[in-house]
Amino acid sequence: MKQSSNPLKYRYHAFRGKLIQPFFWALCFLSPVLDVFRVDMIHQHLMFLGKPWPFAFENLKWLPIGFYGAVILIGVISFIWGRLFCGWACPHNTLTEWTHPLRAMVGLAPKPRWMKLILRDHPSFRFIFPALSPVLAILLTFGLSLLLCFYVVPPQWVIQQYASGHPHIALVFGNGLFLLIGLFLLFVGNDFCRTCCPYGLAQSISAYHEDSPWRPLEIQFQSSKTEDCKSCTACQIVCPVDIDPRDTGALKVGQFDGCFNCGECIDACKFIHSFKSQPGLLSFQNPGFKAAKAKTTRPAP
Repeated sequence: MKQSSNPLKYRYHAFRGKLIQPFFWALCFLSPVLDVFRVDMIHQHLMFLGKPWPFAFENLKWLPIGFYGAVILIGVISFIWGRLFCGWACPHNTLTEWTHPLRAMVGLAPKPRWMKLILRDHPSFRFIFPALSPVLAILLTFGLSLLLCFYVVPPQWVIQQYASGHPHIALVFGNGLFLLIGLFLLFVGNDFCRTCCPYGLAQSISAYHEDSPWRPLEIQFQSSKTEDCKSCTACQIVCPVDIDPRDTGALKVGQFDGCFNCGECIDACKFIHSFKSQPGLLSFQNPGFKAAKAKTTRPAP
């Protein structure tokens, strides 16, 4: 298999970045366009796998059943594999990774190499990039807001409304609201995942609680070989939430430092140590129960 063009990404990571993330993104945003699933409020029926189902109790009952079924499934995944969903399948996290250059243009993220080269050869772009970023962000978020609207109204109706020049006020309000939320999420990036995401907060509290005997899938560091790291910080540099995976306390406990289990740090460590023909010092630790702590008794006074 051909290695990724990014030197800090190892081979297995192509499976996440080139297959899993695009699949879940397409499933989330293109389902209503392809009639995989949507609620047609105009014609009063559900669309599922291209077939219309009239609004009736025997059909509508599957909406809450499907919703809570998905919540339970994600909960089970979180309990066993931690925040694996965040790093591998979450549409917001995927778009955050893909839109990194838009934040870099306005100084909210490190500039990629190609952007640094452009600024070096064409210094005037330091004024163009900050103006270009919000324009591209508005176009992107407006397009995504349209895709989300397709979940409740037919795509043809939305297009006709805007083509007429007098779209319905509810449609304009909905798209505007989604656009503002999208801009916020786009420029905040993974800071939202660390501090505001309800799923992330719930998962960190439940799965990584200090007193819990259960530990989900998590990153493990061979602390006995700390001297091999020296001044290397490659693992922390590639982390989307700026966690040092060698600090196990930040990985396991706390609502604001939840590890995504994306494996970026494992890839970086493997690559760095491959130059010395040695295995990396980071790896995934299988889920399971912790060993019970031995009880200690105070000596009698």
